[in-house]
Amino acid sequence: MLEHMGMRWGYVFLSSASNVGPEEVKELMAQAVEMYLAGEGERDIKGPGFEGKLRTEMKYELIGALGGQRFDADLETAYGRDQAAFLVSEQTKGMGSAISKN
Repeated sequence: MLEHMGMRWGYVFLSSASNVGPEEVKELMAQAVEMYLAGEGERDIKGPGFEGKLRTEMKYELIGALGGQRFDADLETAYGRDQAAFLVSEQTKGMGSAISKN
């Protein structure tokens, strides 16, 4: 479950990214959520152990039975190039009364 500005609103699913640590993965997912909320298509990203580009074509895709807007990260790390794919799935149907602050 994901919170943004203290509100629980959706899920993020990750596929890949083996050359970045757990905290860096969280940062990548947070960047994807910010892009989703802002309607951005591309963003330069940088963290302690990576830099690269995060982009989306704003298309809905599936990983198994889970679906959401797909985001792709092309990364340069200390261990070489890496890629990650995220699905961001909003569960609140926008900023209406369905947002839970629990």
